[in-house]
Amino acid sequence: MLDSTLLHSSLTRGALLALLSAASLPVAVARAAVPSPFVQEAPASAPASGAAAAAAPAENPFVLPDWPAIAFSEVAAASGIDCVNLSGAIEKPRLIDTLGSGMCWFDYDGDGWLDLFIPNGSTLEAVLGKAKNEVSDKLYRNKGDGTFEDVTAKAGLGDDRWSISAAAGDYDNDGDSDLYVTCFGPCFLYRNNGDGTFTDVAEAMGVTFGNVTPGAAWGDIDNDGDLDLYVSAYLEFNKKAPWPAFAKTMRNMKVMMGPQGLKGAPDKLFRNDGATFTEVTKEAGLRTKEEEYGFTIQMVDLNGDDQLDLFVANDMTPNHHYRQTRPGMFTPSGGESGLAVDHDGVNKACMGIALGDLNDDLIPDLFITNFAAQTNDLFLSQGDNLWDENPNPTEKVRSAMTFVGWGTGFFDFDLDGDEDLVAFNGHVFPQVDSERPRVQDYEQWPLLYRRDGPVKFSDAAKTAGIGFWIQRNCRGAGFADYDEDGDPDIALFQMDKPALLLRNDTAQKGHFLRVELLGTTVNRDAYGARIVVEAGGRRHCRWKLGQGSFISQNDPRALIGLGTTAVVDRITVRWPGGKEEVVEGPIAADHTVVIKEGRGQVGLLKRGEVWSRAQTAALDAK
Repeated sequence: MLDSTLLHSSLTRGALLALLSAASLPVAVARAAVPSPFVQEAPASAPASGAAAAAAPAENPFVLPDWPAIAFSEVAAASGIDCVNLSGAIEKPRLIDTLGSGMCWFDYDGDGWLDLFIPNGSTLEAVLGKAKNEVSDKLYRNKGDGTFEDVTAKAGLGDDRWSISAAAGDYDNDGDSDLYVTCFGPCFLYRNNGDGTFTDVAEAMGVTFGNVTPGAAWGDIDNDGDLDLYVSAYLEFNKKAPWPAFAKTMRNMKVMMGPQGLKGAPDKLFRNDGATFTEVTKEAGLRTKEEEYGFTIQMVDLNGDDQLDLFVANDMTPNHHYRQTRPGMFTPSGGESGLAVDHDGVNKACMGIALGDLNDDLIPDLFITNFAAQTNDLFLSQGDNLWDENPNPTEKVRSAMTFVGWGTGFFDFDLDGDEDLVAFNGHVFPQVDSERPRVQDYEQWPLLYRRDGPVKFSDAAKTAGIGFWIQRNCRGAGFADYDEDGDPDIALFQMDKPALLLRNDTAQKGHFLRVELLGTTVNRDAYGARIVVEAGGRRHCRWKLGQGSFISQNDPRALIGLGTTAVVDRITVRWPGGKEEVVEGPIAADHTVVIKEGRGQVGLLKRGEVWSRAQTAALDAK
């Protein structure tokens, strides 16, 4: 019920902190009697009435007249997605039970339609061999008509391990998407056999890892044309001494303990050597430690020097930012760049990462979701390998300090020409629902910010439809245009409940352009490439990434909203390593442009058309 929500934007940071308990874990603020949970002031940049309002769109390209409200519908069951997610014991007695899983969009069968892989969990009893795991991972094949079919068994992907995340990438450059699945326990590397089936080769390839590994990301660290693998570690596990249950007391409630007080585990970097992978963490200059709790990873050129860098969101320990100094060699840079901690020097419970270019400098800006009583962080690039953390652009619209944040992303949901921001939330303590007086909810509202300027946002959740605006407890979010209608949709991992599919039903007023990249001398997925689209006097920047957030995989194609602009002037691709390729316009909007390294534009697809593996093979044969 809407009247049961917590007070949001009307609380200042100081007022909120004044209400926090002295407990070591952050807690939320008491409920407040307000007429609506959406109370907020009009943006300071709102146009005046009359002639000034009429002129506003021409002066500010972010403000467009009569633009439709963002709207989503929940269609998982209707679409054939019937996976019931599991993450440990329902009561969440241990930290592992609270992590949940990610969502992975990739084209497993090469027909051009994005399929959905859902890593599923288990229970500690099953991991210890005392019970059977009643769930498994799921692979849903996109049938191309808005529905999916369960092909898990046919593809050979049903397993009984506790899976956490998945990252898709063509590590062997054979034209098929392979799949790395992180687990509580040994991980999987599923090699795509090219016939709709997979074979686990993790042990043979040397990437089984172990412990609790939430995140994985693909990227070519040494520019040799194949994909290397970074895996984040969260907790060490000893079967002979499992973590104790309900080991912490908070506000007279018995809750799980962690991450502080539990032993973490170091991340690992695996170099692709063709026939196998070699673990090169220390050799590459990475200083990962057992005291750190790693989550989401981004492998991307963070400072514009054409070398792939590493960023890892860590829980309650400083984030990792490794700057690549030469191929395959990194140096810790988080302290000097400002990305390790917030502007007050505080470690936060960093979970999800959204990456975009808000200030149009072609350098990534980062939004990071955190725990309750902590602001989410917005790191804006300043150039010279520096970022400034300032939560105000979102906090003054609607505070995130009452939420525990996870999956997040910058995507242009209404195709008005700029990227909006969404963050999904959910507490880790089910016990908060029974607390009296009740100060916070286990299931929480999502946050949806519509972007009104380079770093200006407004609250859009109230108009996003009943499929979006419901209290839930979510973790991973995967963003993809699965129905090929030109706007991004969202797959969500819902804790201990059915998976969700939020179809974007926003009224189609804006134009779009989609860009699909095919690597030749660089890795075939072209992970690490930067795409710049120029249209209507504006510049739109996207990166092709080997993982999304929170521990999820997004649509690998770049989707750009163009607003009222119907023609694209130019597309510039900066391939991994720095080689640049330009496709000159005019290019009609509402198409997918396929660009192959060294050959420019090789395909132009209408809305609803897809590029298949067979088409790529035909190109390669020429």
